[in-house]
Amino acid sequence: MSAAAPLPLSRRLLRELAYVVVLGTPVLLFFLVAAPRSNAVRFLKQLNRIQVNQTHFQQVEQLAGQFGSYAACMGDNCLFQFQNQWLHLLHLAPSTQFSVMMQRGGSPSDPGGGTVGTLDMAMLVSRDDAGGGAIASALVFERAHGDPRDPYQASITFGSDGRPGRTVVTLAPGSSPRQRSRARAFNLQCLTRLGGCKNSRDLLPSVWQGARRIESVGLYAPAPSPGAAARRLTAWSTFGAVN
Repeated sequence: MSAAAPLPLSRRLLRELAYVVVLGTPVLLFFLVAAPRSNAVRFLKQLNRIQVNQTHFQQVEQLAGQFGSYAACMGDNCLFQFQNQWLHLLHLAPSTQFSVMMQRGGSPSDPGGGTVGTLDMAMLVSRDDAGGGAIASALVFERAHGDPRDPYQASITFGSDGRPGRTVVTLAPGSSPRQRSRARAFNLQCLTRLGGCKNSRDLLPSVWQGARRIESVGLYAPAPSPGAAARRLTAWSTFGAVN
């Protein structure tokens, strides 16, 4: 009985290529899905060293250079943004973005390029990449100037269905390290969670205790924080750092 004839080289190459595609695609997708969260975790650790009204803005610009397409600086602003793009494209979760924008205080000609004058943070969950069909949000506004008699405020807005749709935190000079730590403790698991996060408690659970409760029939009722800052941060989310 004669041995089977060997496969032609072209067929062997096609078969091996098929193995690579079948085995490699899930691995590639895993890294594409995990990369934004992994970089966001790394960034949040670096952010702990940045203090409003103290850190030189040149340090922020240098930090932006370490995060490639996840960050961009323009003029007096630097934006860092991480998005669950692949989970959303695969219809496995709603669009979820974690964004941090820092603005220069002073002038670029000041020592160190000035200081960090404002630090705005947000995690937004919506039905599309443009922010339409809002599901939940958590916003943190930290300022170099503010009322030192009331340096920390946290409020949660509930919809008519009882769901916490929006969390807003404002920090001013005099806020304690513990308060700032709580305000920055965003749940980055939302960037890789199948089905996504559903409410603002999922996004920023650390400020829940003691937060002021606001009842509202609308998800985006006026917040007890600078409204212009919220609009500015949302607008910056479209500036070439979406991943």
